[in-house]
Amino acid sequence: MTLQEYLEKEYGDVTGKVIERFAKKVGYSIFAVRKWRAGERCPRPRAIVKIAKITNGQVSSNDWIGA
Repeated sequence: MTLQEYLEKEYGDVTGKVIERFAKKVGYSIFAVRKWRAGERCPRPRAIVKIAKITNGQVSSNDWIGA
């Protein structure tokens, strides 16, 4: 599952507030999360591990391959 799919599933409409909350949970900037969500950048390995934990494995390291 992509980060975009996860955010839509968990929060419905992905607004700036949703991205801001997720960014705080993962410990990265809103700008970084927006880039990851859009597929413009791939998170660093440490961030991928945090994302996997926060999403209970719904967004895993395998989901970033080819991103």
